[in-house]
Amino acid sequence: MIMSHAINVDHKVSEKFRFFNNLEIISDYNIGINYHKIFIFKEITEENELLQMFALRYFVYRYVNFIKPSECQLDIDCFDFYSTFLGAFEVIGGTKRLIGTIRIISGDEKSKYAGKIKMIAHNSYKNKLSNILKRPTLFPIGETFNIQEEYFASFCVNRNNFLRNNCKPFEISRLAVHPEYWGSEARIMVGLHDLIILDSWKSNPKKNIYIIATHPNTRRVYERLGFEIIPGTNEQLYKNINQPAVAMVMNLQNYLNTTNPYSERCKSLFKSYLEKGSFVKIKLLKDNTYREEFHMQSFSI
Repeated sequence: MIMSHAINVDHKVSEKFRFFNNLEIISDYNIGINYHKIFIFKEITEENELLQMFALRYFVYRYVNFIKPSECQLDIDCFDFYSTFLGAFEVIGGTKRLIGTIRIISGDEKSKYAGKIKMIAHNSYKNKLSNILKRPTLFPIGETFNIQEEYFASFCVNRNNFLRNNCKPFEISRLAVHPEYWGSEARIMVGLHDLIILDSWKSNPKKNIYIIATHPNTRRVYERLGFEIIPGTNEQLYKNINQPAVAMVMNLQNYLNTTNPYSERCKSLFKSYLEKGSFVKIKLLKDNTYREEFHMQSFSI
């Protein structure tokens, strides 16, 4: 589910989080004396990054009381084994910290990192591991909403058929941004949206159809991003979250063919993203402002 920052929640979380906010030491961090901090946007690939992501998701979703306490203090589910994970990292000096993440769920392609995820889950859930290995539906949205079969028809045809593959839906899910950066000038959510587009263009065939379940308060935000309510669906109480949600769908190519704030910026980022697998936002020391640019230095992250 895509959470809303505007809902009224009780932020008095009494838990002490074992894994969350651990700063990771990185080996190459010469970012220049004029920079206060940088934000690196990239796919989450390493086991330690995956662990940070599951911890961040748990922290944020507990912060807004979306999920119940868990002894392992990680948020992992069966759909993670079919997901691509995108992240925003804050880098200050010689440390980095994950501050934002989102996942893109495939209906039929196992994650490249399924083995790493299973190891993390095994070490954390132990005897309860079997509970998160069973996938009851293609997408989590299907546990709450009765989505028309036509949205999933592309999974039933020959995989070599490009047009049908290009119509396969992917679910955007589990957006989690550290509360420190809600409404920040760093625009972490915007950077994550950029990553979704770059990941789509990098994929072969390109990902094009996206579905989401989002809080009704966030509906207008996603309508501005090209999403529409899925016909035949109504507002529902989202399973396992205990919050209302609406189901939405977007055709990314159609959206990018209209006037939008993403196309030109993402086109300028794409070549570097293919080469480096990341893009960077920089906060300048002298005027305390942010700007986006390619960072030509190779970071060991």
